[in-house]
Amino acid sequence: MLHLPARRGHRHPDLFVPGVEGRRAHVTSIEGLATGDQLHSVQEAWIEEDVAQCGFCQPGQIMTACTLLATKPQPTDDDIENICRCGTYYRIRAAIKNAAARMG
Repeated sequence: MLHLPARRGHRHPDLFVPGVEGRRAHVTSIEGLATGDQLHSVQEAWIEEDVAQCGFCQPGQIMTACTLLATKPQPTDDDIENICRCGTYYRIRAAIKNAAARMG
């Protein structure tokens, strides 16, 4: 899962970004978020808020949350879209707000 910096305030749906586009941008994978042994604020918030359900979509959720926070450091509930169809949406919202507070 790749995180491409947002352009003009729009998030990229990761699976639909042409590979060529990534060559012109700084690309961060889920593995590249942490700094050494220190997890990224979003990763820490995901753990603290117990967001994970099955784990399959966690990288995409976390990278989408990072993009949201990069473009809107203090998102409102309306800014936080339902980025997963599982039952953890309320925990996703709590984790994004948690991470915003950590980063802010």
